[in-house]
This record gives sequence, C-alpha cells and structure tokens, in this order.
Amino acid sequence: MSEFHFIRPYWLLAFLPLLVFVFLSVKNKLQQGSWQAVCDAELLPYVLQEKQSPQSRVPLITNSLAAILTIIALAGPTWQRIPTPVFRNAAALVIVLDLSRSMDAGDIKPSRLIRARYKIADLLQNRKDGQTALVVYAASAFTVTPLTDDTRTINSQLSALSSDIMPAQGSNTAVALQHAVQLFKNAGLQQGQILLISDDNKIAQAIDQADLPSAFQLSILGVGTAEGAPIKLAQGGFLKDNKGNIVLAKLNSRALRQAAQESGGIYQQITDTDADIQRLSHYFDQKAKRNEAQHNDLLLENWVEAGVWLLLPILLLSALSFRRGLLADR
Repeated sequence: MSEFHFIRPYWLLAFLPLLVFVFLSVKNKLQQGSWQAVCDAELLPYVLQEKQSPQSRVPLITNSLAAILTIIALAGPTWQRIPTPVFRNAAALVIVLDLSRSMDAGDIKPSRLIRARYKIADLLQNRKDGQTALVVYAASAFTVTPLTDDTRTINSQLSALSSDIMPAQGSNTAVALQHAVQLFKNAGLQQGQILLISDDNKIAQAIDQADLPSAFQLSILGVGTAEGAPIKLAQGGFLKDNKGNIVLAKLNSRALRQAAQESGGIYQQITDTDADIQRLSHYFDQKAKRNEAQHNDLLLENWVEAGVWLLLPILLLSALSFRRGLLADR
C-alpha cells in the first residue's frame, strides 16, 4: 500500500459540492414539520392532512455514502502496477535489405538478392517474440512494413522485392540506417536491433554518415563472396563502369565485420545452410533476454484500477433509496 494513489485525483474535488448538498439536505430535514411555529393550534388539523411521523435519516446516510464511494471510484484508487515487460524494446528488429544492382550478382545461386530473401523468410520463421519491420533501399530508403508482430505480412511481401522496383539506383546505406532508427522512434521504442543485409563495400563511411545512436545495435549479414561476380542486367548483359569494363561485385567481409563490431552487433556471412540464420536468431534472442534480466524490476505506468470493486457497495446503498419506502422509510 506504499504506492497507494489516485489515477484521476481531480475527481476528489467533487467532495466540495457533495458537502454543500449534504448540508442543505440536513438543514431541510430539520426544517420539516415546523408548521407548529407559524400556525395556530386550531388550524393545524386542517393544514396537516396526515399524522406527523419522525423523519428517517437512513436515505440521506445511504445516499451520502453511495456518493462518497462513487467519487472515490471515479478518482481511480490504485496501489498495484501491471507487470509489463520492458524488454520488448530490445526484441524489436528492423531488417534493412539492400536492393542495389550489386545484389543481382550471381556468385551466390540463384542470385544474392534471391538468397537474401530466403534468409529473411527463415529469420522470420525463427522469430518468437518482438516486433519486426522491413526496409529496402538503393539510392533512397522505403518502408515495406512498419514494426509489427505479424511476420506473415512481411513474408508475403518478399517475393515482390527486386532491384527493378527501386525508382533510382545507388547504395545509400546511411539513409537506410537513419530510416530504420526513425521507425523505432515512430513506434515509441528507445532501443532495438537493426539487421543490415547487404554487400556494401563502403560500409564504414555509411555508418559514419548515419551517426547511429548506441541504443540501436547494428548487425550485418554479408551477401556475396570475396571472388565476386558480374552483375546481370534485366535487359541482358552485365553492368559496366564508365570505361566500359564489366563491374565485378566483391564482398568485403573484413570491413563489414569491423563495422558490425563497432556498432554493437555481430557479423555473419551468408551460408548455404541455416547456420547463419541460427546464429543471428540466437544473438537477437540473447540480447532480448539479457535486457529483460537487467530491467526485470521495471514496470510501466499501467496501474490496476481498484475503483471497480466499489461498484458493489454503491449498488447496495443505491438500492436502499430505489423506491420510496421499499427498504427504508422516508
């Protein structure tokens, strides 16, 4: 009971008009039956049609008690908070998928992007708790699905993701990371995990530009191989640079690993088995559990309202004055 308080304390101000009402009611009761003071004794039988009986104070008392309990109930008495898990923030995950042309390279069959979509589907299947969002980017970033508990919605969008749907090509990872952080903030979350699925070979520069807050850890799933491969174009042929040379997209795992470690996350290169997704899923689960252990004494401001239990005595007291003379004399 040390935390006893009222959720809506301003309702207690209703006691002021209640006191005035009770005072006037008592005064009116005391003035009833005072015809003897203003009428002659010979006229009283003609003025008073019924025999005077003592006035009962029971209705006034019961009504007053019912009003007092009603005000207290409306004020919302409480002393117990609802235990709400605060580790949900850390369980929130934003997946950032690179849709630049380099993701069409075929060093991973059938392509980097198609394999990345399979990995996202596997990761969503392993997600047991927390909200998940999906962001795609090339020259700019776009939200496919905001943070949601319904991973099936994200899964249904994966097959439509290709580099051709992006309005402009490029690899602006910094904007994508900033977009992910904004999704967390829009959802009212102060911390969370970001998984970047990319082959960006300029990741260090992108992270510096993004200026990620430390509360949002960045993990990276590197897609590709060190040997690399040409980038196939939808109209045929391969992507070439300004000099007419075929662009060979290579994966710089060392740079990606260092970037992830400096951003508080882990790095995992894509594999032919499910070992990569198992490691990432385990990491995200452990981060959520660790955050729960650190904040298991924290409770959100969701209080158990005890005023509802006052309805029973209020109804009982109100019944005493429901009909004149039914349960109490007036």
